Amino acid sequence: MNGVVKVVRNHWPTWVGIALVSAGMVLVWVGPKNQPWGGMLLGAGVALLGYALFRLPLWERRALEVGGNVVLRTLAVLVILGLVNFLAVQYPYKFDLSANQRFTLAPESQKLVQNLKEPVRVIIFDQQITPPTRQLLENYRQAAGDQQFSFEVIDPRSNPVKAQEFQVQGFGEVHLESGKRRERLREPLNESSLSNAIVRLTQTQQGNVAFLQGHGERPLEPGQRGSFSQAQQALQARNFNTQPLNLLETPQIPKDTNVVIVAGPQQPLLAPEVRALEQFVKGGGGLLLLLDPLEPGKNDRGLQDLLKWAGVKLDGRFIVSNTEIIQGAGRGVAVTTRYADHPISKEFGQGLALFPLAQAVDLVGEGEKQGTPLFLTGRGIWAESNTQAEPFFDPQQDREGPLSIGVAVEKGKGRLVVIGDSEFAADGLFNLQRNGDVFLNSVNWLAKSENQPLSIRSKDPTNRRLSITTPLATSVTLLALVGLPGGALLAAAVVWWRRR
Repeated sequence: MNGVVKVVRNHWPTWVGIALVSAGMVLVWVGPKNQPWGGMLLGAGVALLGYALFRLPLWERRALEVGGNVVLRTLAVLVILGLVNFLAVQYPYKFDLSANQRFTLAPESQKLVQNLKEPVRVIIFDQQITPPTRQLLENYRQAAGDQQFSFEVIDPRSNPVKAQEFQVQGFGEVHLESGKRRERLREPLNESSLSNAIVRLTQTQQGNVAFLQGHGERPLEPGQRGSFSQAQQALQARNFNTQPLNLLETPQIPKDTNVVIVAGPQQPLLAPEVRALEQFVKGGGGLLLLLDPLEPGKNDRGLQDLLKWAGVKLDGRFIVSNTEIIQGAGRGVAVTTRYADHPISKEFGQGLALFPLAQAVDLVGEGEKQGTPLFLTGRGIWAESNTQAEPFFDPQQDREGPLSIGVAVEKGKGRLVVIGDSEFAADGLFNLQRNGDVFLNSVNWLAKSENQPLSIRSKDPTNRRLSITTPLATSVTLLALVGLPGGALLAAAVVWWRRR
């Protein structure tokens, strides 16, 4: 008891100073504003702590030397930390270590907002937004600058006038505003939807795209097998007008058409239709041919003269792989990872494009000078000659990769893209890897609107869940509940027995 009294008597300034500082901090942080008591308590506490420090036996010569060194080093560390913090605030830089760069804007989105001619404002009518959404919008603002991009969260109940001005129907609506133009975002807010909305808001109509019909081409209506409805919707989302085209009903391609798409015809085109396409391309139009491999007599679809003029040759053999790329799709899926330095493909990086049941497309003659192979396969892929048996590479008959699956040709005023597959852009595959980018960038280039950004899709978290069988799951459970605890108990028992 005497020892406790002695400690309290000798060190009371320290304990009272700590108590006063604590009480002052509480009053300053959570107490009423504009009251002096918190500051007064903090001042008194600091004074008592200073008095307590003065009473300590630190003022002898040896103690002063040691204490001075400690103080100087501590101050040096604090100054260094302060400078580092200052530099971090003044020059912020983040490292995105996620597998698919989820927290970084795609280069195409950055280019889009950096080239804005008028400021864009995003208005979210809700009580609050989630941290990922706020981070996404902050990324756009940092890329564009505070003057060119801003966002605001408005509670429609607190500001009914603004909600009525934008005709808000409920919480969560997102509206964009640039100058006198407005756009409502009707999709979930992510990088893909926001970038496409900015394109629609700030850029004029990109052109008219016609899908040729009448020869067994891919349907455009959703729900049908092999439909191009997702591809058509993606074009419309990027300010393209789309419409079907039947050259038997309309012998001439409309003059306002920028691009004609021939997607997977199963029957040959008639001579007048081919002439109309030739005149269209030679007159400065863009033609996208998506040609699946067919039997030798039908593989050119009546387009041999047009292809010869462009310097393009279809191989006709199915491309197969020595492994199954897509589960359940067999070995007939060609994967491309090598891309040309061309406006269509130069931004693809290490991304994958998947082409099921494709054929090689080559440049010959004049095409080698005026064209560019866009997508090349890697090793382990070949053009199979024998389709009646299990695929097996025969160096005498088959053609070994790398193989070109698509080419781009610019001749005169016209442009032509030929890809040896159409299924890659069909519903279900369009949003897979770089498939949608291949299609949309081809149309952009053919329409001579290369300044359009790529088809940017939202970056979902990588699925890293471990799928295990039921017996293995049972074994893991038993190991965790019985094996490990039992092993620890057994080891403890052995140690006890040996020391007994």
